[in-house]
Amino acid sequence: MKPTRRFVLAAAAAAPLVGAARAADIDLLSVGRPLPRFDLLKPGARTYLRSVEKDGAHIAVDIWRREVRFEEVEGVRRLHIVQRWDGTGQTPSLAERDSVFEIGTFRPLTHIRTSTRDGTRVVEGFRFSPEAITGLRDLPDNSRADFSAPASEAAYNFETDMEMLQTLPWAPGYAVSIPFYHPGGGPPARYVWRTGDQAVLTGPDGSAIDCWVVETDYNSGGASIARFWLAKSTQQLIKMESPGTAGSLHRKTLLY
Repeated sequence: MKPTRRFVLAAAAAAPLVGAARAADIDLLSVGRPLPRFDLLKPGARTYLRSVEKDGAHIAVDIWRREVRFEEVEGVRRLHIVQRWDGTGQTPSLAERDSVFEIGTFRPLTHIRTSTRDGTRVVEGFRFSPEAITGLRDLPDNSRADFSAPASEAAYNFETDMEMLQTLPWAPGYAVSIPFYHPGGGPPARYVWRTGDQAVLTGPDGSAIDCWVVETDYNSGGASIARFWLAKSTQQLIKMESPGTAGSLHRKTLLY
C-alpha cells in the first residue's frame, strides 16, 4: 500500500468542513506515517501570549513556553516537547506538559500533564498505543493511573497540535484529515485542516513574514473557524485566532 492515502470529501463522513475543499482530495493522515516536513521541526523554545479580546478589551490569559528537544528517552532517541503555561489574573496558575514522540512520524508515546493552582498540584500521565490510551501506572502521584480509553484508530496528541502542523506539506489547495485525541478527554476524532489563504504578518522583530493561513472548524459544521498563520519558510506558528462565546476572540501570538 502506498504511504499516502487519500479520500474524496464527498465520501468522507468524518470531514467537518463541508464545501471547504470542493471536489478536492483530502489527505487522510494516519499515525505512524512519515511526515513530509518533519525536518522543519528544530530544537529550541518559543514563547506565546494567549489572550482574549472582547468589547474593546484585550486581556492576557497566560504565557506559553513550548520547547522542542531531540534526546534519548529510555535509551531511544525521541522527540520531546516540554511546555510551561504561566497563568495571569488574581489566582495565578501553572500548567506543565511533558510529551514524548517517535521521530519522523510524530506518533505519540507518553504525555504528562501537571497543574498547580491555589497550592494544589495535580498530576495526570497517559500512554498512547494504537488500541487505547491508558494511565501511566508507574508515574508517581498519577491521578489517572487507572485511566483507559479504547481507540478505534491511533490518534495524535491534541496538546501538541501547534508543533505537528509545522510538519505537514502546506500549499495552495492542500487539505488534511487528522485524528487527534486530548489526553483524558472525550473520544478521539478526526478534524480537517486546509490551506485557506496566504498573508504577510509582522514578526516579533518587525520583519515581514510570508504565511500560510490554515483553517479548521473543529467539527462545528462551519459555525466557527479557527485560523493559524504559519510562516512559509519554517511553518512555525506565528499567530492563531479562534472565535469564542458572546463575540470574544481567542488569540495565540508568538512573542519570541
